Amino acid sequence: MRTLQYVPKHKQERIAKETLEIYVPIAYRLGIRVLSRQLEDTAFPFVNKKEYEKTKKLLKEKSTEDAKKLEKFQKSVKKALAKNNITKFNSDYRIKTLYSLYKKLLRKDWNIEKIYDISALRIILSDITDCYKVLGIIHSIWRPLPGRIKDYIAFPKPNRYRALHTTIFTGYGNVVEIQIKTREMHKEAEFGIASHVSYKEKGDVDSNSNIFWIKRLLPFKNYFGKNNLKKEFDYDDIPSWVKEFVEYQSEIRNKESLKEELKDDFFQQRIFVFTPKGDVIDLPVDSTPIDFAYAIHSEIGNKISGVKINGKMVSLDTKLKNGDIVEIITNKNSSPKQKWLDYARTTSAKKHIRTSIQESGRKKY
Repeated sequence: MRTLQYVPKHKQERIAKETLEIYVPIAYRLGIRVLSRQLEDTAFPFVNKKEYEKTKKLLKEKSTEDAKKLEKFQKSVKKALAKNNITKFNSDYRIKTLYSLYKKLLRKDWNIEKIYDISALRIILSDITDCYKVLGIIHSIWRPLPGRIKDYIAFPKPNRYRALHTTIFTGYGNVVEIQIKTREMHKEAEFGIASHVSYKEKGDVDSNSNIFWIKRLLPFKNYFGKNNLKKEFDYDDIPSWVKEFVEYQSEIRNKESLKEELKDDFFQQRIFVFTPKGDVIDLPVDSTPIDFAYAIHSEIGNKISGVKINGKMVSLDTKLKNGDIVEIITNKNSSPKQKWLDYARTTSAKKHIRTSIQESGRKKY
């Protein structure tokens, strides 16, 4: 990507688009943000030069305006923490990358004033207890913006990102996002899965590493049977989206079809929804209770008869929102309906619905 300017013009857009649609999301899902950010900003001008320049101009104007305010605020935070006997920490700030800002501008109708995390102050500490203590100190001095407090330590993102986020009014006429995390969390946030790899003297991945399963991804083989995996490492250590990813490629032989379905299911914006017991289910945006039920188990999906979202009965075509608590009501006499295919968002749910309807049709005859 760094040498894409030297590639023939007719190849540049194709390669850049493929990078944004496939490789950036893979890097992001593996938590390797230091890589995904570079790929995004390198590909962006080749995909849409006009909007790249527009975003660049907006960011320059906004970041220049906020830089001095952010420096003053950072000093104020350091003094406040020192007064509360918190001195062992690092702090810095980051400016949102161009492509990341561009995606938010599209959602905010290009109104940059509606984006509150262009600048973010990072506070990096030694342990989790201090993270929550610092959050309390900050909120006792600066007023937080409602709805902008996020606990990714208790509920990590699908790529295992962990931190506390809050957005506060600084008192200098602007708002700033504050990210509070431990050193380990910060390392994971930048290098993701790569931060856990350990090596033996010969250079092989250490079998004690909690991501030893990654060795089995290259090339894809029949290693993902649960019984086979248990012999070498814990099957449960493999992220659920990776298991689904491998299942997809083994079932779909058409490469273009696989590419489109991966883009729709795995590489779109994700939401977190919860079971009544507090288990986190990771789904694409615009998913419905049908997708939720099948994400738990195919039999729960096949027997769904109703659903409660945040304690209220709703229809099966209701779109789930981030943070919803979803309770699936099942009935042994229920079975998938044709209209469920219109409700389902994920390919996995649609596949189970079609299979069940086909089997039901064969039984009738």
